[in-house]
Amino acid sequence: MQYYKSAMFIPAKGQAFTYSEATDEDTVLRTLTHIPSTGEISRIPDPVVKKLFMKERLQPCPAEEFIALWDQPA
Repeated sequence: MQYYKSAMFIPAKGQAFTYSEATDEDTVLRTLTHIPSTGEISRIPDPVVKKLFMKERLQPCPAEEFIALWDQPA
């Protein structure tokens, strides 16, 4: 399993991070978006995008980081 994140700025909310969980063949299984300044987490258990896109622009992240956010209560 591979875990990646990317960052983007959202006006009036701050920095947002999009995380992806993917197989070793780059098939995306789950994604989530986290906005730390507001505490918002949007989970997508069956994402529309099924392949990692522009993988070279993504930052690897630890599995524990993704799983901790995914398992946080809504």
